[in-house]
Amino acid sequence: MTNLKDLYEQNVNIMEYLREKNKVDCNTTKAILASYDQQAGSYIANLESDEIKTNYHVNSIRTPMTHKEFTEKFCNEITNRIKDLNFESILDAGTGEATTMEVIARQLNNPNIRFYGFDISASRIKSAKEYCQKHKFNPILFTANMNQIPLKDNSVDLVYTIHAVEPNTNKEFEIISELFRICRKYLVLIEPSYELGNPETKANIEKHKYIKNLKQAVDRLAGNLLCYELLPVGTYSNQSAIYVIEKNSREELQSNNPDFACPVCKNYLEHKKGELFCENCGLVYPVIDGIEILNADSGIIFSKF
Repeated sequence: MTNLKDLYEQNVNIMEYLREKNKVDCNTTKAILASYDQQAGSYIANLESDEIKTNYHVNSIRTPMTHKEFTEKFCNEITNRIKDLNFESILDAGTGEATTMEVIARQLNNPNIRFYGFDISASRIKSAKEYCQKHKFNPILFTANMNQIPLKDNSVDLVYTIHAVEPNTNKEFEIISELFRICRKYLVLIEPSYELGNPETKANIEKHKYIKNLKQAVDRLAGNLLCYELLPVGTYSNQSAIYVIEKNSREELQSNNPDFACPVCKNYLEHKKGELFCENCGLVYPVIDGIEILNADSGIIFSKF
């Protein structure tokens, strides 16, 4: 990891470096984790910076602004598309440092909505917890893999992503199927669009091996596509489309506050001796610095725990 830290500080793209080093044409889960963990804290730093950046767009026209100004406008577009939907709980899948979730929560301005978020990187979740505490925002935050989420079916009313499916090369359907499994009412995806994006976006997707077939994957879900359009505010060279998908199922939540489930077998996780234990798998998932580490490969075999 020391080598990756040095490379990151030299502005080397970690995922690109690992693709070349391992001679693969995709971003692996380990590469995504290594890259984003090195970035921990950078989103907050950008938000708190007064630097004017030129790679944002409004209605496909380059529009210079600070990252904070951009985040407010970007989140407002999302908020306007979900505010009239019926939900009491919301999960930010791939929340990063919770910088956009905090803005969306503030813009929705509904104290009755319960917020949850997870990220693959424990370092980013630690940054997110500190950021949320500073802003008096109290979501439930934990670590998890996008393709093995430690929640039961139909756990949360509305699940959304913001450029979180993006780096998972060729895994569009696998990941959104898992997101669709845990949502009860709506799945909202804000992800780079190869179909609707400008030429710079297409080139960026190709260069970084981002997802290209999300629309085709969405069409395979058993849901109603309520909205599919280019988001009018975003990054000029990585333009986002927004998908709002209504789930046909109307199963009741098993609990108003969804419990953690084993990411491997989806059985109940018992809080035991300060850790989380799956009796069915005999796996213990650690809680480190107050963070539930629920990535599927983080379980420790300890059947007699």
